[in-house]
Amino acid sequence: MRKALVTCDDEPTPVGLVAAVRSAADVKKQAALTEAYAVLEWVAARQLPEDRAAEEWSDDHFDEMSKDRFGSQALHLAGPGAPVVEEDEAYEIAAALGLSRQSGSRYVGDLIELRYRLPRIWSRVTALDLPLWKARKIAAATCTLPEAGAAYVDHQLAWTAARTTLAQIDRTVDEAMVRFAPDQPPENPTDHRDVILDLDQAKHGLVSIGALLDLDDALDLEDALRAGAAALKEAGCDDPLGVRRAKALGDLARGQGALDLQTDSKSRRPLVVTVVNGQATCEAFVRPGMPVTVTLDQIRDWCSTATRVTVREVLDLNTDDATDSYAPTEKLAAQVRRLHPTCVFPHCQRTSERSDLDHVVPYADGGPTSTANLAPLCRTHHRMKTHARWRYRRRPDGVFVWTGPMGQVFEVDDRPEPPDG
Repeated sequence: MRKALVTCDDEPTPVGLVAAVRSAADVKKQAALTEAYAVLEWVAARQLPEDRAAEEWSDDHFDEMSKDRFGSQALHLAGPGAPVVEEDEAYEIAAALGLSRQSGSRYVGDLIELRYRLPRIWSRVTALDLPLWKARKIAAATCTLPEAGAAYVDHQLAWTAARTTLAQIDRTVDEAMVRFAPDQPPENPTDHRDVILDLDQAKHGLVSIGALLDLDDALDLEDALRAGAAALKEAGCDDPLGVRRAKALGDLARGQGALDLQTDSKSRRPLVVTVVNGQATCEAFVRPGMPVTVTLDQIRDWCSTATRVTVREVLDLNTDDATDSYAPTEKLAAQVRRLHPTCVFPHCQRTSERSDLDHVVPYADGGPTSTANLAPLCRTHHRMKTHARWRYRRRPDGVFVWTGPMGQVFEVDDRPEPPDG
């Protein structure tokens, strides 16, 4: 017989515990909605007039244009007919939300799409009948539709979205595309094929890879990885299967096919290692501007696939190097990128390897080309600082203090954590 649960008077009952969880979930939903309302109030107050909203600019547009117009663009975050906002202000909203400019722009764009082009679905969100995350999935799919197409999706899904699958949402959007934008047929799923190497998040000398392949290509790759892993084992490699498969993929990238341990050295790539402070567990650059922490065993393993190894001058991160010229020396640039692994704009994760090195105090104003006065900024945030209304400075303690165009202040502290003890 199933026994009843007995609790002391001062202990919460299971029913009470579940009720507490449910209450916390309701608070979370309401908080998300309150945040969305605040963002939309900003959109309503700061949307651009029609003449500015008609502008179409991009980072690749380098024609002769005014400094102000080049600096901050009219940012179209939602579909046709929706409000358009100022780029540099949108990035300030993203920073205030604790998001990168990409994630923040997507979030704000989804809210604009819901509020102005999908009003029925938005009403289900405000009534807490539809989770915001699911409504955002719909908004992200409809932003390329004309206004009539978005209205069609809004009418079709408003009262069923909470129980509608994502596949059904896609089918409804595809139908709207055929009806209202026949010149823009539904996307072919194969168009999303890609291979992504997450070089920005390299940790301990390892990089994550994601891919979407044709089935035939995936099957051939699987056969090649199995053959390569088996060849490694036959050659005496004692690594686990997963490690051998990863090594086999690297061999494929070097054109070696299933492993040949005696490959002609001419087909091997050179390896440049810049050791930082000479520690036993090295912090090193194995590519220009890409700092990783690696073990000596990893370096020895990499050396087996390189035709030659070049060890550069040891970097001392505790010195303030400088040069009289505007452009930093190779060593100075490497030092700055090691000290600041990413763009120093609030919440930006673009690796410093792919960023410009900016003079915090402009060189034309007497700012030196030195460790203390250089910082990596990705191209967009460099543009925001140089040609738009974002400003920043570096405090004596090394913290970067940014001020947005609407006056909000953000601190970016990318200093390494102090050692324990």
